[in-house]
Amino acid sequence: MEQEDVLVFADEKDGPKPKTEEVAITGFWKILIVDDEPHVHQVTELVLRDFVFENKKIKFFNAYSAAEAIKILEEINDVSLAIVDVVMEEDDAGLNLVKYVREIIKDKKVRIILRTGQPGVAPEKEVIIEYDINDYKEKVELSAQKLITSVIVALRNYEYIAEISALNANLEQRVADRVDDLKQANKKLQETLEEIQEDQEAARIMQYKLLPKEKTEILGYKFSSKFFSSMTLSGDFLDYFEINERYLGFYIADVSGHGVSSAIVTVLLKNFIDNAIEKFYNENDFMILTPSLICKRLNSELLRENLGKYLTIFYAIIDTAEHKMHYINCGQFPYPFIADICEDKENPKVKISVLEGKGTPVGLFKTPVFSVREIVLPKRFKMAMFSDGIIEILSDENIKNSDEYLHGLFNNENADIDKISSQLGLENRSYFPDDLTFLMIEKDNFTGDNNG
Repeated sequence: MEQEDVLVFADEKDGPKPKTEEVAITGFWKILIVDDEPHVHQVTELVLRDFVFENKKIKFFNAYSAAEAIKILEEINDVSLAIVDVVMEEDDAGLNLVKYVREIIKDKKVRIILRTGQPGVAPEKEVIIEYDINDYKEKVELSAQKLITSVIVALRNYEYIAEISALNANLEQRVADRVDDLKQANKKLQETLEEIQEDQEAARIMQYKLLPKEKTEILGYKFSSKFFSSMTLSGDFLDYFEINERYLGFYIADVSGHGVSSAIVTVLLKNFIDNAIEKFYNENDFMILTPSLICKRLNSELLRENLGKYLTIFYAIIDTAEHKMHYINCGQFPYPFIADICEDKENPKVKISVLEGKGTPVGLFKTPVFSVREIVLPKRFKMAMFSDGIIEILSDENIKNSDEYLHGLFNNENADIDKISSQLGLENRSYFPDDLTFLMIEKDNFTGDNNG
């Protein structure tokens, strides 16, 4: 017989023998032997008959041609290792089998060891470069120990790849589970989105419905707002709400970007705050009263969802019993300000105080910087805040001193949101280069001891 037809393992060098221990078998490695010579199958199985690796024995599958091997691989999708002869029904049958496995059925996990008795037909260097194999052995140089070593290396690599594949599948499942959780948590949002898919104008109407009343009174404080979108849907948002008989809250926010994706984040923001209010009533969760915790949790939520969006927000809580406000500014600009309407007859002018406070935007950094501030509110005041879209509509002259210009609009104690909007020309504009939100809060007097 020719050399290709006979497999005789080379002599082993002297050395320590591996210890044999009783182990609990937990499964099997599926190994496919592909060779047209039955003797090769017999000898290979004899060498590996008692082989155990990672508490698994070997289950052999035998193919005597490339065609038989293809059939087995198509029926069994978890073969760990294929030991393939190069020359079988054709001189390159083994090589063609490798290409079929990697390129046609696209099995990247199975490890492949090429074994040949005629290295001249398929030289090692060319085969390793051109074919996606994991080892190349000449039968004449292959000892039983070298075969076992090659098998161990191949199975260890297969196990690693299988773990990576399982991890990827697990991550995909976790993502799917997270998406499902998000759908459940935002059921109202999903129902709304389903209703507005056909028409962006309907979406705009729905977004406006989520906004608070343009003019309302909460616990003695007058709230009024204006909302202008640069596109059909807006990335700006605001809200004001009663928490209980003592506390009220409000915020103004600006999501990065424009259009549908930014508008969706505003709805998520609305849903997040509404859930926090519900938890306050139903679970005694005081997050809604804690600006820093609200922004921290919201930051984590946006980073976890990986929406590619962040937002700036000014969030505040007013304690009506102590006439105090504590607030947090996470990148919102221009700074909100308070017009203190003093009753001092000798100094009737309105006093402007800027509500400074620097913090990083929400949803942009894993370790954001938040700083909460507290102020005692004046006896009579008007508080105003704009989103940064206001800068886009100011004249070049007013942009240079935008803060002074905006503050000057409130020098008159009779100034209200309609008059100021008229002075800014907001109502008559047909186009806004950026979303613009304008919020005013007014208090005529306190019944307590606080002085203006």
